[in-house]
Amino acid sequence: MHLHRDILAGALFVAIGALALLGARGYPVGTAMRMGPGYFPVVLGWLLIALGALVGLRAARRRDWQAVAWDWKPLAWISVSILAFGFLMPRLGLVPALEASRFNLQSSLKEGGKNIGGSSTSHRFRNLFVVTQVALALVLLIGAGLLIKSLNKLQSVDPGFNPKGLLTMRVSLPDRKYDTDAKTVDFFSRALEQIKALPGVVDAGAIDALPFTVPHSGTSVDIEGEPERPAGQKLGTGVCVVSKDFFNTMQIPLKQGRLFTSDEEREMRHVVVVNEEFARLNLPGQNPIGKRVTIYMKDDNVPSEIIGVVANSKHRSLEDKEAPMSYWPHPELVVSGMTLVVRSRGNASDVAPATRSIINSLDPEQPISDVKTMEDLLSVSVARSRFSTTLLTVFSLVALVMAAVGIYGVISYSVLQRTHEIGIRVALGAQRRDVLGLIVKQGVVLGLIGVGLGLVAALGLTRLMSTLLFEVEATDKVIFAAVSVGAFLITLLACYIPARRAMHVDPLQALRYE
Repeated sequence: MHLHRDILAGALFVAIGALALLGARGYPVGTAMRMGPGYFPVVLGWLLIALGALVGLRAARRRDWQAVAWDWKPLAWISVSILAFGFLMPRLGLVPALEASRFNLQSSLKEGGKNIGGSSTSHRFRNLFVVTQVALALVLLIGAGLLIKSLNKLQSVDPGFNPKGLLTMRVSLPDRKYDTDAKTVDFFSRALEQIKALPGVVDAGAIDALPFTVPHSGTSVDIEGEPERPAGQKLGTGVCVVSKDFFNTMQIPLKQGRLFTSDEEREMRHVVVVNEEFARLNLPGQNPIGKRVTIYMKDDNVPSEIIGVVANSKHRSLEDKEAPMSYWPHPELVVSGMTLVVRSRGNASDVAPATRSIINSLDPEQPISDVKTMEDLLSVSVARSRFSTTLLTVFSLVALVMAAVGIYGVISYSVLQRTHEIGIRVALGAQRRDVLGLIVKQGVVLGLIGVGLGLVAALGLTRLMSTLLFEVEATDKVIFAAVSVGAFLITLLACYIPARRAMHVDPLQALRYE
């Protein structure tokens, strides 16, 4: 269970956000309005609080509180982080205020008011803040880019069946009413036959553990004619119970042999269908058809004959590797709970009312649960990855905008301070492109430093998220290059706007500017 991690992460984000807002109180309003980066702690604070609220809401939706395993490591981590940010953030906000408190009125008057914007220390601090913003935005953007690429690859994975047009619903028969195996098997057989006859229905089947809903059973298996393996080296397989038309309904291809017959669906004939991974791992280099295997799932385990091999399909998630699977017909291992799968020609949900009516006609007291389309189940399986990707993408884009605003603010303020100098340069014959290069150079240097530091940080930090990625390297060169170029172009644009304004400075007015 990861519920405790979600709760601690949410609390951490809220705490850091609150501390950031407290730190922002150290910014004089005028300073914040002039220099752009002054908004950083405010926006960061509210973003972190919102992020913490979202994570907390996700944790609150999971009700299994008894399963929460609390330990000292996450608590220590959150405590150290809060103390560290509690020490750092107020000081970030107080630096401009302290700089303003050390303002030297006498030297400013001697310079004719041209240094009214602050000392060289304050300039260096503003530049450092902008570089930090660019580096942070780059790290977040690279992380978001990696997650987006990973999510795209995950969503393009072939589950091994066709989810389109599939409706699923869970039917669990009460043991007190269906007290014999024959009654249970007969109910599902009659239900499936009537569902197949519905208008718009292509086929229908059933399985005890539907993919992407619940885990399938697993056990050991012995191959008849082969020496018994010692403990710890036993062959293994997953086990599912299916109807004869399940594979056709799911459109899982048959690779060898045949599928179950109507007789095998109603009577125990000791037959089994396996997937390709079962044959590859348990019967390497052999023809699996006709082989007899003992699957240890019952009190009386007798060998079953392999009559067919079907293609591999995903079961727990799209990230999982193919696992060996064996499929028994319902009489071989009678279970009272089965999930019906119905393939329709049109919208899968359209056949839900008619399917419900058939179940109710067979047993008016029988409840039906978990009525969903297979496409919805697949979407839910990647919901966590999609949520993380969306959240980090939004967060990184906001950070990039804040970095651009920071650069814009610094360059604009620089233009304001250098108006007199620009006027002199223009009066002495400087061309507009010279003024443009002069102003842009400052922002470009800051942007390049920020991008460089961000790349170094990203190379280290993205390795920590390698477990979250699917078939994507944590140091993907394309993502690193694309994000770096994009961030630099945004930086260039943020520099160009105030620089363009400086190109049109009137020399006569600039020379009179104080």
